[in-house]
Amino acid sequence: MQLSVLLEEAETASPMHRIEWRDRIAAHGAQAIEEVRPWLRSPALAAFAVRVIERAGVEGEPDLAIEVLKSARSKVPAAVKGDVDWALRRLRVLAPGS
Repeated sequence: MQLSVLLEEAETASPMHRIEWRDRIAAHGAQAIEEVRPWLRSPALAAFAVRVIERAGVEGEPDLAIEVLKSARSKVPAAVKGDVDWALRRLRVLAPGS
């Protein structure tokens, strides 16, 4: 499935079912990270975006994922800051030099 279609499906999915799209989106690597980056400011989509970015990082893009999450930490909704910290801890294990 094309990334644009996956993103549209995830964006319109109910919060309970949105996570079902994470792995399929994250499989698109760096492009997925860049596409969900704007979602990090959305109260409805930020937590999902963190999980997509974390998964894409685990799957081979740890440096980009860390960079995006670090730069977004001060901009995400307050309720998502803990999610960003969790994702950064996980990714730093993969890319210790970051």
